[in-house]
Amino acid sequence: MSLSVLYGSYRKELVAFVRSRFGGGPPEPEDVAQQAFVNFATVAPSQVLNPRAFLYRTAVNIVLNYRKRERIGRRFLTPMPETEELQQVRDEISPEKSAQAEEHYALVEAAIRAMPQPRRSYLLLNRVEGLSYAEIARRAGLSESVIRKHVALAVRECGRMLLEVNDAGGSKRGGR
Repeated sequence: MSLSVLYGSYRKELVAFVRSRFGGGPPEPEDVAQQAFVNFATVAPSQVLNPRAFLYRTAVNIVLNYRKRERIGRRFLTPMPETEELQQVRDEISPEKSAQAEEHYALVEAAIRAMPQPRRSYLLLNRVEGLSYAEIARRAGLSESVIRKHVALAVRECGRMLLEVNDAGGSKRGGR
């Protein structure tokens, strides 16, 4: 069955399903259905035995992933400070703190550059591009657990570099 036939047959049904199961959004049921069809288009038709079930499962996963990201985001987001608070923070930033932050950035960048290419790619795809472990695993042809392991090792390497700097009293100048 072609994508256009599937789209014509199941789009309204899929939108109604998402709306009845998860409400009107966010994410918007129309957007979820559209993304489900996009995901379907990236899979070889021979790999999907039941296109309708694939679309439904994909739509559920899209909503669940969205909600998970939202939950995680709320844990780290704080309300926007008022202008006076921002001015106080700006006044508290010293040239020393700014230089230290730049040095830490340079050290983390150096740690990332020193990583083996695959690990560096997995870290950047996950933490910078925002791809899920599953998506990276699919692209790389590896298992999700292998990708998780590589990203965890990469994060640990960056953290170790920063800990070494802090343990040394601020500056790691050896080897430069």
